[in-house]
Amino acid sequence: MQRDLERVEEIYEAYAKDDLATLLLLMGQEVEIVQSAELPWGGHYVGHDGMRQFLGALAQHLDSSLFIERLIDAGDQIVAVGRTAGKTRKTGLEFDIPLVQVWAFSDGQVTRFETYIDNATILAALDA
Repeated sequence: MQRDLERVEEIYEAYAKDDLATLLLLMGQEVEIVQSAELPWGGHYVGHDGMRQFLGALAQHLDSSLFIERLIDAGDQIVAVGRTAGKTRKTGLEFDIPLVQVWAFSDGQVTRFETYIDNATILAALDA
């Protein structure tokens, strides 16, 4: 599982650099991306095109950064615990909320990515 842990670290490094090409190389071709449908960018996305759509929708609503505090090796999954902070594009309100992301792997490739945040707080910041 060390390889999966290292892959998640590489993903976060690529995300921090806005390096979409590297980010996609680290994902399986049929990766699933899941976030609560309550959120404007939430839903279920599939594949590299789905990842592009997810990231594009997210960027339309937020200018944010991830701060990963801990990675947990949970067998066939890696769990990231941290925070996401930034501003909403519509209201300009700042936010700093807890974040959990769950990464599933098969043969060293990410097959599923689920992200969980404090929906009530971010929705309030988006609609203020």
